[in-house]
Amino acid sequence: MQKPLGDMVFSGMQFSDFGEDNCFLIEDSRLYQKSLAHLGYKTVEFVMYKENGEPKSGKLLFVEAKTTLRSLENKTRFTDEINDISQKFIDALQIVCGVWHGARKEKPNLPANFADFRENGKKIVFLLVVKKGDRNQLLAASEAISKRLLKESRLWNFDVKVIDEQIAQQENLVLAGESE
Repeated sequence: MQKPLGDMVFSGMQFSDFGEDNCFLIEDSRLYQKSLAHLGYKTVEFVMYKENGEPKSGKLLFVEAKTTLRSLENKTRFTDEINDISQKFIDALQIVCGVWHGARKEKPNLPANFADFRENGKKIVFLLVVKKGDRNQLLAASEAISKRLLKESRLWNFDVKVIDEQIAQQENLVLAGESE
């Protein structure tokens, strides 16, 4: 069973309630839990539509949350984490597109504001929110994910953004205060 949108706590951060018309808790969906996770698919916490005033400036955000990132000093572990996060972004995009195209019998209802997002000029953004990360880590992660997904970005024309909890609060994605 999918958790209520008000219970959007991931990696110790309380995310805002974006409403049923804007948010799909993909990781908690029956489709993912029962049909795809055991096949090796990975996914982000949720996918949300965020409007920026004008209809054409809306974005479809694929949101992954992490408490911390691996140390830059251990290149192997950092690279493994970047590969894992990158795979979550791409698999989540494939799952959402598969649902749109009716590729699955157990088709969940996507939020109303997801409809025709590409045809209406909305942008795809892969967003990693890190609770505790320094500026160098966030920049390195953003560059590494962008480099890892270079081929896919040429097809999908998405942006990669890596921010910390403070910036997420300023952008009204995360509520202020500690969550467990």
